[in-house]
Amino acid sequence: MTVQMWTELKASLEDLSQASDLRCVVIRGEGTSAFSSGADISEFETYRSTYEQVVKFHEVYVNGCLSAIAECPVPVVAAIQGVCFGGGLEIAAVCDIRIADAGARFGAPVGRLGFPLAFAETQALFRLVGPATTAELLMEGRTYDAALAHKKGLITRTVLSETFEAAVTETIANISQCGASATRAHKRQIRRLMLDGSPISLDERMRDYAFAGTDEYRQGTLRFLGRTDQRR
Repeated sequence: MTVQMWTELKASLEDLSQASDLRCVVIRGEGTSAFSSGADISEFETYRSTYEQVVKFHEVYVNGCLSAIAECPVPVVAAIQGVCFGGGLEIAAVCDIRIADAGARFGAPVGRLGFPLAFAETQALFRLVGPATTAELLMEGRTYDAALAHKKGLITRTVLSETFEAAVTETIANISQCGASATRAHKRQIRRLMLDGSPISLDERMRDYAFAGTDEYRQGTLRFLGRTDQRR
């Protein structure tokens, strides 16, 4: 992941997020060898050699991109093949659904390079897998195969290489079969619960009942009942 890649991915997600007809986003690596192998070490001297540069790199480039992914109003699917290390793992962690090829590998051994994961980036991983697995990944620098990553809750599901593309396509189809507004509401609810442990307020509950007046709700229930709306 170069600075340019962080910047372009952020811009892409922000642009896509403005599309009212967007149903989901899939993030994947080019080819099958890597979702992302992590940071481009050759850029360290240019972008990460001083305190000020490190702050800008993480707060502007990395955290800006991760926030754009997390805040996208529709589900973001990580389609993971090959290695998923460092920044790649951080990207996957803020996606909503993570599908991994059985041959994928996961890790964030940044401690071996002599620096910690940035706090906001650790927070995203912590929310996903909890303290024990976060400690194992960061303090030990452990790497996981897909089976162990699934067991640890790091990925949603793992599939065989020969069925990987079909699994990604099925996930997109499943999301698209759900009501667009309902899916966006579910994304918003899950994110609210992950970020804020405070009780859900009455206003929040009442706001989500607005679906009752929508065409999506009326048409969806009619389809479920095997009828069509005859109104013109």
